[in-house]
Amino acid sequence: MFIDREEELAALDELWGMRRQVALLWGRRRVGKSALLQRFAEGKPTISFQADQGTASEQLRLLTERMLAYRPDPLLAAAPLANWDQALAHLLGLARAAKAAGHPLLVLLDEFPYLVTSTPRLPSAIQAVLEDVRREDLPLFLVLAGSQIAMFEEHVLQGPLYGRRTWGQQLPPLGYREAGEFFPAWSAADRLRAWAILGGIPYYLEQWDPARSLDWNIQNRVLRKGQVLYEEAELLVKEELGSEATVYLSVISAVASGATRQSEIADRAGVSPSSSAGKYLSQLRRLHILDHVRPARAPESARSGVWRVADGYLRFWFRFVRSNRTDLEARRVAEVFRDRVRPHLDQFVSLPAFEDACREHTRRAIGSDPAFPARGEVGAWWGPVPDERHPGTRRTREGEIELVAYEGRDLVLAGEAKWHTGLVDTDALAQLEGTVRHVPGYTTATRLVLYSREGFTPQLVRRAQASGVILRTVADLYA
Repeated sequence: MFIDREEELAALDELWGMRRQVALLWGRRRVGKSALLQRFAEGKPTISFQADQGTASEQLRLLTERMLAYRPDPLLAAAPLANWDQALAHLLGLARAAKAAGHPLLVLLDEFPYLVTSTPRLPSAIQAVLEDVRREDLPLFLVLAGSQIAMFEEHVLQGPLYGRRTWGQQLPPLGYREAGEFFPAWSAADRLRAWAILGGIPYYLEQWDPARSLDWNIQNRVLRKGQVLYEEAELLVKEELGSEATVYLSVISAVASGATRQSEIADRAGVSPSSSAGKYLSQLRRLHILDHVRPARAPESARSGVWRVADGYLRFWFRFVRSNRTDLEARRVAEVFRDRVRPHLDQFVSLPAFEDACREHTRRAIGSDPAFPARGEVGAWWGPVPDERHPGTRRTREGEIELVAYEGRDLVLAGEAKWHTGLVDTDALAQLEGTVRHVPGYTTATRLVLYSREGFTPQLVRRAQASGVILRTVADLYA
């Protein structure tokens, strides 16, 4: 099942031709890099090599097999590649042959960091070969891909090959709409819940059975010992972070449990002194496991920023799997789901998944849906507003607007996302109107929007129609 990635495929296809190309593709494991590259390679003359952890000799033996699968060569079969100088020289010869035959040659080196681990000089060797490719104008289309983000950044993005790239991208997870395509028969609300739990990693989405219910999949595909998603979070952290993985797991767990500030995170994770937590947070942010988010228009140095887990699956795993390991190991899945997961599931979906989905919907709607502004940068805002509980004083409380859009200094859109049972009433609009007046950039021209899981009361619909307030439901997110 191949979903989305149209933009990435179009970008790669646009480069395909009789010119030298060096494409870099990286991203976390299971995000779909290999599937994307396989789809791009369809119908093209290709040498595709999936590297693995191992010695250089073993890797070269496997690469020899891939080269022979592309073009039989008795000499190569009799004397397999002994080192990377021979391998690159052979690839250069195949590129020359491709030019003589009038077609490009696609070479995919997937999980490239494993090759660099066994042969540290490989990036410099490839750089030298690319100079020959440039000088001879050979139609070699080289793709280097990797899942170990830290290693890829160290050996490729900060190394000699980065300056040779003609295209490069970190492949993001799927958005909520694309993730919903894995469950076409489910309700819009359950598709959103699935995305909130699994994030946008295709491999995780494929673990669930769309013919079964959401509740069944949570219990039997995430909470049950032996299932892929029961162990995947730990494997991901240990693969990326090695010997200090236990500390990183504690830091992520602290954020998943609600700690948002560095000192609070350090205290819950048992990291001392608290200032040393900064290096762990920075590394997890670099790996896109954690996010540090700030109010819209706040400077980078603003102290109002907060930490959160960046991925839905990791949020769910640390919240409901890791914290219930004792009972789950004892096979008490049904009890854990009934007593500790199901009662809190919609609160989990509400913050931040539904809010994130609404912001993503707004980004798509701006400039395309005439009800929305023509332009705007989308984010969230929080900050001090007058405390209505103490009129006539200068006391404040923290106000929050879950969705804002700015065009320059002007607040062009502000909205709320309400993921709760029942129809949203006029109280929600009144609350939004009361807070938005204190948001920087607000004017009487600022448009308002409310998102709801189940819909709106007739009173709110009438009032919204009279004042131009935009109303959208979770079903509209998938329309």
